[in-house]
Amino acid sequence: MVKSIGILGVGQAGGNIAEIAANMGFQTALINTNQRDGIVNKRVEKKFFVPGYNGAGQDRAIGLRAVNENYREIISFVQDTFKNIKLLLVAFSTDGGTGSGMSPLLIDLLLDNLPGINIGAIAVVPDRNVLAGNRINAAECIEEISKIDSLSSVFLVDNDQLRKLSPQSSKHQIYLSSNHQVMEAINNVLQVTKKSSFYGNFDETDLMNILGTRGVTIIASTAITDAKTSADVANKIQQSWVNSIFCPVESTGVIRAGVIYEGPEKMANLINVPGVFERVGEPLELFEGTYILESDPTITTILAGLPFPARRMKALEESLEKNKERLQNLVKKEHTQKYESRISWASNLKAKPQERKTGSITSKLSKYQK
Repeated sequence: MVKSIGILGVGQAGGNIAEIAANMGFQTALINTNQRDGIVNKRVEKKFFVPGYNGAGQDRAIGLRAVNENYREIISFVQDTFKNIKLLLVAFSTDGGTGSGMSPLLIDLLLDNLPGINIGAIAVVPDRNVLAGNRINAAECIEEISKIDSLSSVFLVDNDQLRKLSPQSSKHQIYLSSNHQVMEAINNVLQVTKKSSFYGNFDETDLMNILGTRGVTIIASTAITDAKTSADVANKIQQSWVNSIFCPVESTGVIRAGVIYEGPEKMANLINVPGVFERVGEPLELFEGTYILESDPTITTILAGLPFPARRMKALEESLEKNKERLQNLVKKEHTQKYESRISWASNLKAKPQERKTGSITSKLSKYQK
């Protein structure tokens, strides 16, 4: 069965997310300025490599230029690739050159050229260990994404969340884990919409209503096996938001939400919706699904329409602010630095090859006459 969500990976990180999505049966494609990056994503069959480019070298301006010069071909590629989907999620890293530079403009263009399809984003936010250039890219990219009208759900995958949980993990391990977790979260809620229940279904229309909401979205699941009270359940759900792979919820303002319960009937009675949403505010619309199973009880929540995380972005930007003068001087230095030698006078002391002077035979003969 064709999934109603498609994944378009842009840049290396986006291509890696699309690779995982392809393994799960999603329609996928990737766009890159560097063919060597995208060629390793063997499960993604549809690929567009921007002609005349060999990567963006962490420069967002190059990614932006790639879209400006090739937008007709790129839009046509996307239109031809994705069929019978209701939501297209554009996946990319915010701190690089290709994905970060291309994606905001590309999303804006696709909103006008894919009628009937919602467009959202899976945007990867870097961890605290990245350098100044990556932080600048991420801040610029997220600001641009936040200003796009008619954009659907933005999933902000926060690598810092995994860094906190696994401080000894390599960058590759963190990237791989976060990419898998975001696609598993999306795939799991999509699979729930295919299930039937006597107690209330969470169907595809419910999911699309939630994911069509403009703003930041998170999906989180938690087991409630040892919960004894409604307060226990609410605390576990709220803690799942804190421990998810997405940027932490910072403030109230959920617009649409979903609550999906799977497990024994007796535990379902402990779900108290007002208590669950006490910290983030009751949503404008709530979609619920209850599936009675003889398995460990789990609750999955979807929060959509959240504000962009100002505190998380401040943490990303604060080291730039602290080092503002030094960073500005570095940029200035690149264009002005030079070295003045103090021994320019010594240039005349260099050994020079002897010049051979020629004379007439007569002069040479007379020179040696005694």
